[in-house]
Amino acid sequence: MGESLLGGLSFVGCVRMKRFSFEPMQFPSIGLAAALAAALAPGLLVAPVQAQAQMTMDQACAKFGGKLNEAVASGDTNKARQVYTEGSKRVASHFNGATCPNVKAP
Repeated sequence: MGESLLGGLSFVGCVRMKRFSFEPMQFPSIGLAAALAAALAPGLLVAPVQAQAQMTMDQACAKFGGKLNEAVASGDTNKARQVYTEGSKRVASHFNGATCPNVKAP
């Protein structure tokens, strides 16, 4: 009588297929770009904070020292001073006023 298809479902007789027409999806008035931005925003806001929190003070001081050494090696004393000033402020702001004892002013 019927043939067994798709995990035991039985169909008797002919199955008539209906033609389907594809229409573009309708999005609310906010638009696709706004919907995607809203969906992705929480991940974008959380990721940079987590990346900063994972760096230890030793890692930050090593990175700061490396950038300062590059600036000093370039021979540009103004750039070296700027790197030292900005790096010191950045380390202090991320680590409650701490300084890098191994990084000396140029």
